[in-house]
Amino acid sequence: MILLMMVDTPEEKRKFVILYENYRYLMLKVAADILHDYQLAEDAVQEAFVRVAKHMENVGQPEETATKRYLITITKHAAIDLYRRRNRLQSREIYMDELPEETGQLTYMAPEEEHGVLDILKNLPPKYRDIFLLKYSAHLENQEIARICGLREGTIRQRIARGKRLIEKELEKIKKGDTE
Repeated sequence: MILLMMVDTPEEKRKFVILYENYRYLMLKVAADILHDYQLAEDAVQEAFVRVAKHMENVGQPEETATKRYLITITKHAAIDLYRRRNRLQSREIYMDELPEETGQLTYMAPEEEHGVLDILKNLPPKYRDIFLLKYSAHLENQEIARICGLREGTIRQRIARGKRLIEKELEKIKKGDTE
């Protein structure tokens, strides 16, 4: 295992091997649920273990629940990052003849405004940002997000609503700043 070369002490190497053996399939399941592609999920798990190896000081004992949550969170973020990278490579152009018939009114956003919205999303508290990324970037249903995050579906709905309010407030601030 090449990743073991990234880990310093023999104790950390033993802990890393135990983490790998105990949690790799769970991490693969989490990544596959987000990416819907087994090969991409394997890449996300590999990236997650690279991050774990770099930050072994943040990892508790392998049998602790907090360690399991930490690994799931790292995997989730690695999968979302991979999903974003993959989507960024695809063309952002949409041609009118490619749109489905039921598409309603189109709204275009100036590049400056788009960057403002992205900045707002980046600055959201993580508990809202993560939910938004899973909901609107990974296109997951509330039930799937609840399962991944270990929360109730009602909590997910509430965080989406509160996150939307935070985004609306920030957009209003941007609009007021532009008109003054």
